[in-house]
Amino acid sequence: MQTPRRKGLAVTDGGSHLRLWLTVGLGLLVDLAGKHFLWDLLGGPPESGGRIVTVIPGWLRLVASENPGIVFGIDFGEDLGLGPVAGRIAMIVLTVATSALIFYVFATSRPRHRWTHFWCGLILAGAAGNLFDRIAFGHVRDLIQFTVEMGGRPVWPFIFNAADVYLVVGVIAVAWTILFGSGSQEAGRREKRSSKEP
Repeated sequence: MQTPRRKGLAVTDGGSHLRLWLTVGLGLLVDLAGKHFLWDLLGGPPESGGRIVTVIPGWLRLVASENPGIVFGIDFGEDLGLGPVAGRIAMIVLTVATSALIFYVFATSRPRHRWTHFWCGLILAGAAGNLFDRIAFGHVRDLIQFTVEMGGRPVWPFIFNAADVYLVVGVIAVAWTILFGSGSQEAGRREKRSSKEP
């Protein structure tokens, strides 16, 4: 039985859960399958004898890299002086806390906010994909590198993976929705209601 406070929220709506968890499942499958296939294809990092595959000359290549940190190469163990074990635990705790926050965003949205459910699913898939790597391998498997340069420097110096793309796109989209989407929609509905009143 739905409580009055939860009635009408996505957390009690089956269709909303289907959208969220289907996105999480498919996103996670693509990320982990892609990492497994490409890591085997490349044979590991170049310094360990792996090869580099150029996809678009001057633009994009595949290169295996073991990333002990999180997005943008931030490493809690090294950058904060926590050590490898404590740093790894801190990153896992941060991932779980962030995932809980994103689930809260989903849970308190409305069933009509379908895109919000999709973006939340993307973020959870990205978090789960990289979390799996950290637990299973002690690092995240990064594989994609932009090689475009501007002024002799790479435009995007980081090697990344599909999970990173999910996280960046999802966070930007959810932030945009929270800051501009829902508020604007609610304001529009209030204006329509007030215009109909005598």
